[in-house]
Amino acid sequence: MNRWKVILAAVVIFLAGATTGGVLVRNYAPKVVKRTHTSPPIPISSQRRQEYLVKLDRELELTPDQHKQVEGILAASQQRMKHLWEPVEPQIKDEYRRTRKEIADVLNPDQREKMKKMHNERDQRRHAETNGPGPNVMHGPGGNEASRGSAPEASKPAPQP
Repeated sequence: MNRWKVILAAVVIFLAGATTGGVLVRNYAPKVVKRTHTSPPIPISSQRRQEYLVKLDRELELTPDQHKQVEGILAASQQRMKHLWEPVEPQIKDEYRRTRKEIADVLNPDQREKMKKMHNERDQRRHAETNGPGPNVMHGPGGNEASRGSAPEASKPAPQP
């Protein structure tokens, strides 16, 4: 009987550890992945700038004067980043297109379709996050030219009926 108590205790401890580990991984790992994932060095959107300012306010308990100064610093930085980004943006986007094409060239047709779907889903998430005029990204082979941002019409909203 004493042996079964030890085995039962070991099983309960194992299950509690596995459950705790699962909960932690499910809740904590996506935040770590998101935080460590590097994306193209594009200027941050006004929405992200505001989110960062709110985070600084909350975590650093900024005074109203500090808030105003930090807001000005972030806005000025955003403008500087925009000016730095503009001349290199076409070359960087071309490099992303080239890399996607080279990867697509080594994939079979099913893999290419999955890759295209992955990129489209990511583009939609980015569009939803920024509420911009539309995805201004590059698609793999067979992608929609208008959604690449290469045509001026891509940034104009569709006419309303």
